[in-house]
Amino acid sequence: MRVIIGLVALLLVLVPASANDWYASAFGGANWDDVISHPAVADQTGFVVGGAVGFRVPAVKGLRFEAELAARQNEVEILGGKLNADHDTVSVMANVAYDFDLGGNLTPFVMGGLGWARTSATFEDIAILRLEASGLAYQLGAGLNYDVADGVKLGVGYRYFAGPALDPLAGFGLPELSDGSNHSVLASVTLAL
Repeated sequence: MRVIIGLVALLLVLVPASANDWYASAFGGANWDDVISHPAVADQTGFVVGGAVGFRVPAVKGLRFEAELAARQNEVEILGGKLNADHDTVSVMANVAYDFDLGGNLTPFVMGGLGWARTSATFEDIAILRLEASGLAYQLGAGLNYDVADGVKLGVGYRYFAGPALDPLAGFGLPELSDGSNHSVLASVTLAL
């Protein structure tokens, strides 16, 4: 019974007190994924796009929780472009972030997230060859938000994302095609709801 009362009390503390505590954000930017390191493989800079809906916790100033959906894509050239692949990752994450209040319009933040991702490599010249993996994913990041108007923030940030590895030849002593890690530099807009 004490556990149930404790959980209810925690939920009451975490749930926003008003609609002003809710927000939505959209982000996009450059993405670099980690594919096999080999002279015949050239990984191109790709992109990431996504969005999140979250809320600020009134009882803990600076603390935020959010749900996020994102997609990443990179082109991989093999043998000088004779074989090309799209390396895609779609993720659903639950994030926690903390804003550092500096007393002005500029707000630095740190964040982390845990969730699920599906990653795939589709070879453009060989339609039947597609590699897929899905599983646990996590991310860590930091950035800056700037208040440009009442309820509107523009931001920049960095994220390290780790999703499932593409390892079709596991057990044969060969390296992974991709270890599932990504580095992203992002721009974002956040609107109070």
